[in-house]
Amino acid sequence: MFPIFLFFKKFRAKLKSSVYRAAAAAIAVVIYGTFSEYFIENNIPSSGIHSLFDSLWWVMQTVTTVGYGDTPVYGYLGRINAMVIMIFGIGSLGFFTASLAANLMDFQLAKRIGEVSLKMKDHVIICNVDERIRDIVREITDNGMEVVILNKEEPKLDGLPYNFVKGSALEESDLERAGIKSSSKIIILPEKLEGDQSSVDAKSILTCMVVKRLNKNAYVILELLRTENSEHAKMAGADEVVVKGSMSSLMISNAVISPGVSRLFYELLRGDDGFRIREYEIGNKYSGKNCRTVYSDFEDGNRVVLGFRNEKEIKIRPDPEKNVTWRYIIIMEPRDK
Repeated sequence: MFPIFLFFKKFRAKLKSSVYRAAAAAIAVVIYGTFSEYFIENNIPSSGIHSLFDSLWWVMQTVTTVGYGDTPVYGYLGRINAMVIMIFGIGSLGFFTASLAANLMDFQLAKRIGEVSLKMKDHVIICNVDERIRDIVREITDNGMEVVILNKEEPKLDGLPYNFVKGSALEESDLERAGIKSSSKIIILPEKLEGDQSSVDAKSILTCMVVKRLNKNAYVILELLRTENSEHAKMAGADEVVVKGSMSSLMISNAVISPGVSRLFYELLRGDDGFRIREYEIGNKYSGKNCRTVYSDFEDGNRVVLGFRNEKEIKIRPDPEKNVTWRYIIIMEPRDK
């Protein structure tokens, strides 16, 4: 009894939509026409309706105005009933197609202005945008991942595949429209605000807290403007903290100290030179085994294990005899893998 009650409750909620109301009306006309014409015409020898399927076939011809004429109706009551079905059938079907077309147009318009609620899974949400957004989206989508940009204004990224949701990353309703609960990774970029850098970082950290409350399993990459706010970001639940400009500073200094090193890492991260660096989850498969076993399983002539990672640390190329206590492995491999 309880499941039936829930079914009718959900069905009644669906009927608030014009599309569902129109569909329900069209289905009701088809069901009524099928059974009523069968019971009226079944006993008339010259009638073309002698089974429920014949009746359904006749009703579908009638309400869609196809009218092949291969299933005739001869009875007086049958023809009176057929006239009723024609009037209500054509009207309900027209109402359904018009409602469906209107909803599709509304959806396309809402999608264009960022007001749509997305139904996606394992996608990447980018909160806020800056001058690097095109490069970030290109790199992510080139690796086969879907991207949703959540921002107050849509960036003009012609030629790149992405979804846009208009709103603020601090608003739970906007995050939910972006599919926060089914997202796998969230990137939080500093919002463009007038004021000191600490205020901007505070808002980014607050955004991280909101995101983690809605999806505690999502991997959150948070970019800050000031290094001293990193600990606060980690306390807020950020899985990875990047300080804006720190990476480029390291690349520049290493280019001076060891020419070519910065270019090497740049090419490995982009993957344009035939190789790339990627991370894979190994879970508990190698728990208790030594790193030598992992090296043997993963490395060949073209693949090299660079290190391991878990939620708290990254270990670069540990000793082969050391036991594996990490969930992820970081590998340099050919781009076509």
